Amino acid sequence: MKRAELVVLVTIVTILLVTLYRYSHKPQKVVHNRSSNINSHFTLPKDANLSEELIIDYIVNVINYGSNHLGFQQEGMEGGFVPKEKARDVACYVYELSGKKCSKAYAKDAALFFSSNCAGCHGSDGKGLNGAFPDLTKERLLGLEKK
Repeated sequence: MKRAELVVLVTIVTILLVTLYRYSHKPQKVVHNRSSNINSHFTLPKDANLSEELIIDYIVNVINYGSNHLGFQQEGMEGGFVPKEKARDVACYVYELSGKKCSKAYAKDAALFFSSNCAGCHGSDGKGLNGAFPDLTKERLLGLEKK
């Protein structure tokens, strides 16, 4: 086997091993039990005005505690993929994916946290993947529109 062929083979095997490790490695979970969902952590007041603050709080809650009540093809999302101290930054980034401007400044690494933890399911543009995962760019986020 020539040296160039060996380098290509080693590169492919390395990529496969990293991919397998990534998909088999589960992040630390914040969800206390599988049956909990966002409804137990977030209550929307009746006739609530969907202000930026309320939407950001909702997104933070989904990031921290997950969501398993929206009826998508996938079982739901467990919480804890993003450290709690970064959840508000990522929520502002998600809020801006819908074309709105987050009034509070957020860390520049929010986009990195989103792309490495959320984009695999929601896409880099936040529009979801073929209806299997929620579109995060809608005017009323799923879950909020069900309340």
